[in-house]
Amino acid sequence: MIFVILPPNLKFKLMKKLLFLCLFIATATLAQAQVSKMLGQWNTYDDKTGDMRSTVKIYEENGTYQAVITTLYEKDANGKYKVLTAPYPKEYEGVVGTKLFSEMKVHSDHLKGKVYDPESQKTYHGKVTYHTKHDELVLRGSLDKAGVLGRSQTWKRKK
Repeated sequence: MIFVILPPNLKFKLMKKLLFLCLFIATATLAQAQVSKMLGQWNTYDDKTGDMRSTVKIYEENGTYQAVITTLYEKDANGKYKVLTAPYPKEYEGVVGTKLFSEMKVHSDHLKGKVYDPESQKTYHGKVTYHTKHDELVLRGSLDKAGVLGRSQTWKRKK
């Protein structure tokens, strides 16, 4: 073994850098773990009625996160949800397969990028945050990058 005797001030600087590096790695690892929990299938809900509307699949592709609508639902006469199948009613034509995210990348413990609203057929600034306690995603679409002028929607993991 080789022991190197360092002056106290240099030892302190090295320890400080090492501690900073460890904290940085731990923070990056936790943030990535939080974002990886966003992958999978999520049910979306109507803002006005609270009814389940669709299932969206979130996946990673080439360093960005994508979301695509995979399934549409409607309530039957008994109030139970049933899967809509092709041919779709006119208002739902072309919705299955619609990509909702673009340029969505990791920023700390959330995703930021663009989000498409198929109802209004407009693209907004988007932010996606995972809430561990309830296993939910909160998607915020806004006119401004800061997220002040917009609305949020909560998605629940498909079981």
